[in-house]
Amino acid sequence: MTSTPSGSRPDPQWQQPTFAPATPEEPPLEGRVYTGASASEQLVPAPAPLPPSVPETVVRTISSLIWPVLILLALMGWVGFWPAILTAVVASIVLGNLRHYLRARRRALVIEQGDGTTGEGLR
Repeated sequence: MTSTPSGSRPDPQWQQPTFAPATPEEPPLEGRVYTGASASEQLVPAPAPLPPSVPETVVRTISSLIWPVLILLALMGWVGFWPAILTAVVASIVLGNLRHYLRARRRALVIEQGDGTTGEGLR
């Protein structure tokens, strides 16, 4: 049991703070407010990107199939394991560089033609 001396001050008590604003509220914003994904579309208009060309699609398909096909051939014993892995690595590097080049070329066509044309005949 604890007792407080008769001459001491009482312990300070916590009091609930007031939730009234100390400063006057700012007026609401007027005009259009841009938020979310629509802000980039309205603030920075950009032409629609061109779809991938046929050679770009073929290169992407071949580069995505090279690893599963060569691993399957290595497991079946038709191709040695290390030659299959080495071939897949080299083919992935070459096809990946070609794919990035074709994509950059396609994007450059859109940037180059700022007059609204799509550059369909330049593929």
